[in-house]
Amino acid sequence: MPTKYVHQGDLAIHYEHTGGTTLPGVPPPLDRGHALLFLHGAGGTGRLWSRQLAHFGAAHSPVAIDLPGHGRSSGLLGPESTSEAAAIVAAVLERLSAPPAVVVGHGLGGKIALQLALEHAACVRAVVTIGTTAGSPGAEAEIEGLSEVVAGRRGQAFDTPFFAATPDVAVIRELWAEMVKTDPRVRLGDLRAHEAADLRPRLKDVRVPALVLHGEEDRYCSRSCAEEMAASIPGARLVLVPGAGHAAQLEQAEQVNRAIEEWLA
Repeated sequence: MPTKYVHQGDLAIHYEHTGGTTLPGVPPPLDRGHALLFLHGAGGTGRLWSRQLAHFGAAHSPVAIDLPGHGRSSGLLGPESTSEAAAIVAAVLERLSAPPAVVVGHGLGGKIALQLALEHAACVRAVVTIGTTAGSPGAEAEIEGLSEVVAGRRGQAFDTPFFAATPDVAVIRELWAEMVKTDPRVRLGDLRAHEAADLRPRLKDVRVPALVLHGEEDRYCSRSCAEEMAASIPGARLVLVPGAGHAAQLEQAEQVNRAIEEWLA
């Protein structure tokens, strides 16, 4: 996929797109079909959306960004809050001269997408969340473990809580190959920002169409959280993804892509 940077203040935000390349400093055109913006989860990178960019690039204009401090974007730390992250994403969309976008987010990225719809509604056409809870994700144990990693008291654990009961080893390797590109301190900050943001009281104010995707075997975000969120957003649709855990867009990419495509239609 072609890659570029967009500058926001002192930050250089890395993003991947489809279609033809353009001159340095000139954003790619995003006028084919729908403009789709993909937001990764805690500690992730935009590269984890490669299956979605390849699929939607034929008829639409997909873009996947690395948030500050993640992947190939600059910054020693990530955004301190989901509201700050939403403001950065809104500025990136403006720099790209993007039309109102369908914003697709995984985990923390889904919460940022909802925050974007609440606080920067003019740049959002619709929202898709995958494995997202609008309240606390209950990551206290993970935060404690990462705090130990950051303090140098233990090594980083490459376990499989993000996947279904019988995960594809190649997909696990792919996820962690991207996750290790982001400093554990940044991922720790992501989790703390996720814990601190409770959007549940505000979901009734989301005024754009919303699709809530949830892996049936998600052990990280409960089905009840997805159901509660879909019931709280006016007109939202809930779709369960069989055979998928928390990283449904990787484990069951075809099902996820088809669900988004049918909903867009």
